[in-house]
Amino acid sequence: MRILVVCAVAEEAQAIEAGRSLRHELDVLVCGVGPAAAAAATARTIAENSQMGRAYDVVVNAGICGAFRGRARIGDLLIATDSVAAELGVALPWRFQPIDEIGFGTNRIGCNTVLTVAVEGVRGEILTLSSITGSDGLAANLAHRYPDAIGEAMEGFGVATAAQQAGLPFAEIRAVSNYIGDRDVEKWDWTGALKTLTTGMREL
Repeated sequence: MRILVVCAVAEEAQAIEAGRSLRHELDVLVCGVGPAAAAAATARTIAENSQMGRAYDVVVNAGICGAFRGRARIGDLLIATDSVAAELGVALPWRFQPIDEIGFGTNRIGCNTVLTVAVEGVRGEILTLSSITGSDGLAANLAHRYPDAIGEAMEGFGVATAAQQAGLPFAEIRAVSNYIGDRDVEKWDWTGALKTLTTGMREL
């Protein structure tokens, strides 16, 4: 099976390469940060490889993320059931209206859980945002709006959109480096999260 694994930064790519499995043929793409960069780079790479007769069977978004307190812990591996574009819709004064409700598409793409059946971790929705949530108040609002969400990152929905439009199954795997909320980078555990990511890739 040929798998395209998409991540945002070089440190994530190194952790993914360290967990490379001999069971599958793996290409690792560093797409840059954010859903737009992720969608564009993923779509281009899928198309270029297809034209060269090296079509992918699966697309995976992998990297580190923040977790909602009480739903996952720092160091956990998260496996997405759905990739959700948390900001795609209308920000009304009294509530957030997902784009689904106004008939212009959907803000969620389901993940192929068969691809990650052997991977141990916490399962639930992973939110995609264009900006990291930097306060406890905003985190509480997000957690209320998405009661099944376990974490947030910045690329998943973009990668998922490119995979879906190419007709390819998609999965998202994330390792928790921090809790979502007030931004205190000194309490983040990047090193531990990257090690967790390596372990998760070995199980894929």
